[in-house]
Amino acid sequence: MRIAVGCIGHETNTFSPVATTIDNFKKGSYHRGDTIITAFRGTRTITGGFLDVAAQLNLQPVPLLWTFATPSGMVEHAAYQVLKSEFLTLLQNAGELDGVLLDLHGAMVTDELEDAEGDLIQAVREIVGETPIITTLDLHANITAQMAHYSDVIIGFDTYPHVDCYERGFEAGQLLFGMNEGKIQPTMAYRQLPLLTAPPAQCTMKPPMTDVLKALHVLETERGVVTATLSMGFPFADITDAGVSVLVTTNGDAALADTYADQFASHIWELREEFTFNLHTVESAIELANQTDSRPIVLADGADNPGGGGPCDGTTILQKFIEADVQDAVVAVIADPESVTQAVEAGVGNRVQLNVGGKTDTQHGAPVALTGYVKALSDGRFILKGPMGRGTAANMGRTAVVQIGGVEIVLTERRIQPYDAEVLRSVGIEPQSCKLIALKSAVHFRADYTPIAHQILDVDTPGVHSPNLFSYDYQKVRRPIYPLDSTVTLK
Repeated sequence: MRIAVGCIGHETNTFSPVATTIDNFKKGSYHRGDTIITAFRGTRTITGGFLDVAAQLNLQPVPLLWTFATPSGMVEHAAYQVLKSEFLTLLQNAGELDGVLLDLHGAMVTDELEDAEGDLIQAVREIVGETPIITTLDLHANITAQMAHYSDVIIGFDTYPHVDCYERGFEAGQLLFGMNEGKIQPTMAYRQLPLLTAPPAQCTMKPPMTDVLKALHVLETERGVVTATLSMGFPFADITDAGVSVLVTTNGDAALADTYADQFASHIWELREEFTFNLHTVESAIELANQTDSRPIVLADGADNPGGGGPCDGTTILQKFIEADVQDAVVAVIADPESVTQAVEAGVGNRVQLNVGGKTDTQHGAPVALTGYVKALSDGRFILKGPMGRGTAANMGRTAVVQIGGVEIVLTERRIQPYDAEVLRSVGIEPQSCKLIALKSAVHFRADYTPIAHQILDVDTPGVHSPNLFSYDYQKVRRPIYPLDSTVTLK
């Protein structure tokens, strides 16, 4: 069986002023043909999982194009058109196929198109006809009716942090095999809830999502159910279809799929008030750290999370750390190529004057003028060793560790979400030796840091990925929607 596999991926934060260009894709993750297999074989990723099950079931992968740009502002429509054309040309030239695996994200927006994935899936369907299409999506996908209509099956990540990517890719390969064997005739029901939730509340390592995940897995054991997905959505895309959705796929029983989808959607809706959380000020987080000798205490700077479109050069926490003269502290990371260049020119062991961060916009804090000590320099390349994406190569670009007082700043050329502790270890910083670690990440870091952290605190900082949904001027999302509106009903 010949199965085409590929991706055009982006998580688009429409509140970010930084446009996403074709260069952002080609300088991010960009692979064609067999280089896809080389890049993903042996990794804990969707495509890695698919490659393993393909080897077991004698499926022949037909790699097309796999590209993903770091989350940022809206994708330039011309860039999407170029990539889409390239993808479809490779698909048309792939020969006879027995299935297509689309390893997508589900929250890509162009400056002309709210639902880029729906558009891509439809275009693929128009080429392959009745050939099975399975689409895998991120837990933060804003799933649309168009995506559901043109996919035979949609499989979303169950977990956040996304530690089950490999399993979902493996599952997709098994389903494609079963469909081609005539053992599975998928019937999928789709439900969209009038509900937005912020990242900290979506974490499946704590309530209410721990219980929700258990209920989802119970549903998948019900007779006749093939797979089920709960997508918590991406609230930082101001589009009509932003928010939570449910998908249930049965083996040829549409009525059963509808029944279970309605039941599970109602269950999530009843929990809507539980998707709340408390944020700490940076000052209160520092005070809590001062009250204990235990370490490390991790501060989640979710508002500047590059994994959700933040510029990754916000300085609010850095400024507060310096003012409070904290010791044994780390800020990771601040993407600032200019400061990295200056640190490289100064050299390890020397002092350097910098204006750190705050160069992208005015929302995430002003540049911090400082004289620091260049403690380490690196090419920024390492291999992820944590639970999420283990085995994948990462590249921060040239990287410098600059120390001012008791604070070490990890400065990078590239925006990168520091969810893997190897970000710090690769530049000589042992996380368990630190008292305070500020990470530009909302939830993903918890997979690697929860086992070693004494305490994790979500802090209230300004930015385009702030968990305070009331801080955004929504214009396009469907209304009414909870919690933005007080009177909302589930239809």
